[in-house]
Amino acid sequence: VISGSFALHMVLPANSCAWTPSDIDIYMPLCQMCYLSMKLECEGYNIIHKSCIEASPYNMSAIHSILTFSNGTHHIDVIVSRTLTAISLLFQFCSTAVMNFISADSIFGTYPNLTFHHCTLINSLPIYNGSISFKTMAALQKY
Repeated sequence: VISGSFALHMVLPANSCAWTPSDIDIYMPLCQMCYLSMKLECEGYNIIHKSCIEASPYNMSAIHSILTFSNGTHHIDVIVSRTLTAISLLFQFCSTAVMNFISADSIFGTYPNLTFHHCTLINSLPIYNGSISFKTMAALQKY
C-alpha cells in the first residue's frame, strides 16, 4: 500500500493543499520485499539507504526495515512490516493525518471527517514514553 504524505495529498481536495509530497512511501510485508526490490531495480532505482529495526520486548514497532530507493531524481521509501499485513504499520503513525492509504483497487481514509476538516489526533504514546524524535516533531508540524 502507499501511505504517508502522498496518500494524504491524493485524499485532500486539490485546492486545499499548500504543499506537495517529496517522495512516495510504500508499506509492505516482508514476504513481498524481494519482488518489489527486483521490480524497482528493473525500473532504474537503486537502494541508497537501508535501516533494520531491532526487535526486542521493549520495541513495539511492527517495522522490520526501511529501505530508500532512488533513480537520481525521485525517492521511494519502502517500509517493511514484521507482520503479514502492511496496514498494521499505519496505525502506529504519529497522527491520524497520515493514516490514509492507497491500495491496488481503493483509497482508504481512516478518519475522513478529521482529514477533510484539516484536523488530526496525535498519537500520544511517543510523547508519553519520551521517545519522540525530531523527525516525528517535524512531521507533526507539517500536517
